[in-house]
Amino acid sequence: MAKNMKQIEYKFILLGDSTVGKSSIFSRFRSNSFSNNSIFTVGIEKMVVNFDNIEIDKNKNIYKNFKITLFDTAGQERYKAITKSYFRDSKGIILIYSINNITTFEHVQIWLDSIKDSLNDWKRSGYAIMLLGNKLDIIENNINERQVLIEEAEQLCKEQGIYWGGECSAKTFDLKQFKEIFEKFIKEIDRKSTRLNSSHDQISY
Repeated sequence: MAKNMKQIEYKFILLGDSTVGKSSIFSRFRSNSFSNNSIFTVGIEKMVVNFDNIEIDKNKNIYKNFKITLFDTAGQERYKAITKSYFRDSKGIILIYSINNITTFEHVQIWLDSIKDSLNDWKRSGYAIMLLGNKLDIIENNINERQVLIEEAEQLCKEQGIYWGGECSAKTFDLKQFKEIFEKFIKEIDRKSTRLNSSHDQISY
């Protein structure tokens, strides 16, 4: 029997330009499906995803249950005011770009600036940001389609103090693969929150 079993509730929000595949990733969690004919999100959609028995500390046999309310947001300019209102309530922010579209990667900095403007001292407040590159399937089919190198994304994360979630494909990755990505992010947030609560020291990834 695992010790110190807890259930913790977090809100996560998907951010990024309107073409990066946020809704497709959202659909993976909702129904483990993908559609080539997905439509743009209007405003905000949400759902609850449970992450049970996440191993926090193997040596101490510590596991926790997490209840994540996941928000899918519209990336169009006219909805950004609505989206910003959800920053403050979101413990985890998943910032997404398209590997085959350099413009969406360049806009990551704009999104980061917007986040920092909305959240005072976000690192010390327990918030965490994960950068995720989507549409890996396009690159696997044609390497010449790649416009953003992994090294560029990793460097941006290092410079900005955010978590690198890696590259993914809403089209070819299944729910299990996405849950593994999110579980690692959840563990980073838990680790960060634990250190903030005990020492109030700033953590960098």
